[in-house]
Amino acid sequence: MLSAVLYSTFFRITIIDNRMNTEEKIKDLQSLLPQKVIMNVPDEEEPPALFTINGVEVLPKQTVSVIAAQKKSGKTNFAGLLMTASVSPDHQVLNGAIRSNGESLMILYFDTEQPLRDARRTLRRVMKTAGYEYDEQWINHNIVSISVKDIDESDRMIIIELAVREYKPQLVIVDGIADLIYSINDEKEAKEVMVWMDYIACQYDCAVVGMLHLNYNSGKIGGWAGTMANKKFTDCFILRKDKEHGLFVVEHEGRGESAPKLYFKIFCPPGDKVGWWSIVDANIIPELTKEDAEEMDLRKLMDAAPLPCSNTVLVTWLMNTKRWTSKSPANKALRKCKDYGILNSRREGKQSIWYMVSTPDAQEQGLELSND
Repeated sequence: MLSAVLYSTFFRITIIDNRMNTEEKIKDLQSLLPQKVIMNVPDEEEPPALFTINGVEVLPKQTVSVIAAQKKSGKTNFAGLLMTASVSPDHQVLNGAIRSNGESLMILYFDTEQPLRDARRTLRRVMKTAGYEYDEQWINHNIVSISVKDIDESDRMIIIELAVREYKPQLVIVDGIADLIYSINDEKEAKEVMVWMDYIACQYDCAVVGMLHLNYNSGKIGGWAGTMANKKFTDCFILRKDKEHGLFVVEHEGRGESAPKLYFKIFCPPGDKVGWWSIVDANIIPELTKEDAEEMDLRKLMDAAPLPCSNTVLVTWLMNTKRWTSKSPANKALRKCKDYGILNSRREGKQSIWYMVSTPDAQEQGLELSND
């Protein structure tokens, strides 16, 4: 009997408390209402876009965007290209197809799913593509990469926000969104994470880019997280892998103008486990093979070499381009050049002399050898 009375009393108190809370909330919302009335005022200045891709400005501050692809189809590589464009001396990559608007950006890159070894390889590729030393510390170029793979899902968003407060980035990349929640098919969780990303972008005046997987069957972004992303995103980048030609295709959809397709590949010469990114001309893709792409990259590289010159000079020059880290892979690249008919060599005393096949033999034409 006593327990029934206590329960009844508690129930009445709870109802009263809830009613009071409801009334207070109504008053708060009532006072907020005039602030939400849309007035005709001079247009606000658009937040600045951080990048330009094929002539179209993308990723404005205070917005949320998405990079989506199937597994191993280039999401992280495309994020790496954005980082490369920011840190490279001329703030561009892929012959200017991707440009960082203005000075070097502060970028926070969060990895939720990759092993540390894979994450490091991507960032090393950023440094090599930008022309820095293989072992360069990317944090010295305003790229801070944080692994949250081993942190509980419930804590990942907290540590990301703490890092955003600490480093004050212009661009935040979350690779990937699905690992911030327990289930991408949970509507409530999906809404919460998208609202949170929008909050981070607006509260800290940055652009937020999240990565999601595409469904294998439909080719659409998966789960409720994908549904919410489609509603919220400002820019959506869909990555597809062209296995036949060994390249990646980037399709862009923006709120306004959409950028033309972008084609790129990873160039890993013999002996190089990291490689770098290079652009592919869309006009030659139908006839392109992996061997053709490798030959094109090597030919372009050798066009800038100090030829004709000795093997020692050329190997040193290759290493100074910061593409190779030792003599062995550089020599392997030279053998590939010979196989493709780009370079040839001849013996002169105790050393080998390299020259372009398209260039007459140095000795016969009396060309001065490079000693640079």
